Amino acid sequence: MTTRPAPPPRTVTVPVEGELDHESCEGLVREVTLHLAARPPVDMVRVDCAGMTLCDSMGLSALLQVRRDVDAAGRRLRLDHRPAHLDRLLHLTGTAEYLLADRPD
Repeated sequence: MTTRPAPPPRTVTVPVEGELDHESCEGLVREVTLHLAARPPVDMVRVDCAGMTLCDSMGLSALLQVRRDVDAAGRRLRLDHRPAHLDRLLHLTGTAEYLLADRPD
């Protein structure tokens, strides 16, 4: 019997450019949903926040939805290159621990 090495984890990065608000948040959720449905499956979704200039309550809601969807799919989520305004929002709203936590295996 020949054993094959496990394939490397598959990671996808979704960039956020500009404002994450009521006008753009559906696009983020839709893009992550498409990646979660892809074959071969994605192991980790990385949301690159380096280009984010603003995150309002709808943007926060979208990030929470992404977290729920990624967790439900059994994948991992990372919010990379978070600007200070996003970290401040996450801490003020009490969502930092939830959004930034690693999914338990």
